[in-house]
Amino acid sequence: MTRGPLFHEQTARQRIAALVDPGSFDELLAPPERITSPYLAQLGIPVSFDDGVVIGRAKIGGRKIYLAAQVGQFVGGAVGEIHGAKLTGLFKAAARDRIPCVIIIESGGVRLHEGSAGEIAIAETMRAIFECRALKVPTLAVICSDIGAYGGMGILSTCCDFRVMTEHGRLGISGPIVIEKWMGKKAYDSSNRALVWKTSGGKTKYLLGDADALVHDDAGEIRDAIARLLGKSSPMSLKAVKARQAELAKRLKRFGQTQDADAVWKGMGVRDIEAASLASGPEFAAMAKRGK
Repeated sequence: MTRGPLFHEQTARQRIAALVDPGSFDELLAPPERITSPYLAQLGIPVSFDDGVVIGRAKIGGRKIYLAAQVGQFVGGAVGEIHGAKLTGLFKAAARDRIPCVIIIESGGVRLHEGSAGEIAIAETMRAIFECRALKVPTLAVICSDIGAYGGMGILSTCCDFRVMTEHGRLGISGPIVIEKWMGKKAYDSSNRALVWKTSGGKTKYLLGDADALVHDDAGEIRDAIARLLGKSSPMSLKAVKARQAELAKRLKRFGQTQDADAVWKGMGVRDIEAASLASGPEFAAMAKRGK
């Protein structure tokens, strides 16, 4: 029996088709609109007619959502002015219509070719996310590929109410190559896949509370996780922000000088590192219990 592609192997449009109710996706600003980056064209770099992100309306389990999926195959899913404007508009529409918004992130951050325009675009999208959260409109980030959610998109994902991750997902402020460049190969070897996986992968992020669900690399299970979170929102208050800040300060004090990822796992209550490494995402979640 031939299996279909795993979720992390699929394209942005394949992922959308696999997640939403059949026939429910209505793409906004689709490729025929020909809305492309002016900066790439000026530099003589090929453009994409969706500028690396697919946005639209859909349903999951009959419930209306707004949905975006970044295209990792185009400039690594990096965000430029048009790409970011599409995301900003989508979250603003979600706030206006009181409809949950889901974003499938696959991006290294800002498109260097567009500099400040990309940075501003991400900042505007974050503001739109907070508009949703102030109205208790659920916002969800799905992180499921090796490209991951880094740079501004890593920060943006943490602005959402919830994050769903798979083992293949990566989440961080700086990508492995950037860390190696500034700290040196001895401090962080970006070619060491096990090291990268242990420090920014889905299991570690779930363990530390940065991911709210850790699921199989399967569209059905990711869809189920999204469906469970669509009716929820996390508190958007000064008290909640202070509580989260206290958690992060505690984490920094506990693990700030730790250079061995296994020590973080042990410190968070993972007793059998080898078994946990081989376990599936849901099995790991059951074993770890977030250090309790």
